[in-house]
Amino acid sequence: MAVNRWLIIALSIAGLGYVMIWGNDGAEWSEKAEAGAQYKTISVAKGDTVYAISQKYGVDVQKITEINNLADPSLIRVGQTLRVPVQGEKKKKQTNAMPAINRGKSIGKFTLTAYTSGPESTGKTPDHPAFGVTSSGAEAVEGYTIAVDPDVIPIGSLVYIEGIGYRVAQDTGSAIQGKRIDLYMKDVNEARQFGVKRGIQVELID
Repeated sequence: MAVNRWLIIALSIAGLGYVMIWGNDGAEWSEKAEAGAQYKTISVAKGDTVYAISQKYGVDVQKITEINNLADPSLIRVGQTLRVPVQGEKKKKQTNAMPAINRGKSIGKFTLTAYTSGPESTGKTPDHPAFGVTSSGAEAVEGYTIAVDPDVIPIGSLVYIEGIGYRVAQDTGSAIQGKRIDLYMKDVNEARQFGVKRGIQVELID
């Protein structure tokens, strides 16, 4: 959701910088720079993912996962506090570069399609208890979740898709066999317009 106006309140508490930001959608985000530490503490906001946070601060997903002892980086919640290395943010500001994630090994060219949580893709309606939940048990997130054949790409793997970016294998599907990937999208029209894209190079990161 686009945020058109922000109210920013800056406080100084015991020499620590602390900023709280409210958007017009009511979502709250906070950030604290820890004195003498090599990291800063952030509060997870609505719509945040570990990958999105890694992009913002220029730190790889694995580093954030290790620092915060996350059992599953796809399962973070609003209000949860995470530590992020300070030097990662500085590097991103200086270079405006992609996150420092080592590109993995090529696993070939895939066919891409798109799917939604709705009955047109999953057969589930919004009142179904498993609506919007992937086969891994995590909630499907646009720009993050993909469905794969687990015999080709293990569930939980991070992949890089040419022309798309980084995604996490969280879901499966009866029609997703072999070198085929289904990208999760919220809007059914957007998913249909995506169509079928063939010969797309994919790399397995981890």
